[in-house]
Amino acid sequence: MPELFAAAFGKAVRAARQRAQLTPEQVARAIELPPVAYGRLERGLLLPSVQTLVHLSQLLRTPTDVLMGHVLPEPSQPASTP
Repeated sequence: MPELFAAAFGKAVRAARQRAQLTPEQVARAIELPPVAYGRLERGLLLPSVQTLVHLSQLLRTPTDVLMGHVLPEPSQPASTP
């Protein structure tokens, strides 16, 4: 089961990073992880520590529940035209 969770986590983190329009390198640097380790997170080969999960959540402005696959992210709202 941990493999399924790790894969779902990686997919959610990648989606959140893309919504935030950040590169993997930018995220890795911001949360003080080696880029190789961050890449493993996104590929579902590594689970984060609690501290890393919190940092990812804050940086990507995505609740931890969403990153862990417990709830779906809110759909992006289109920009309203004044």
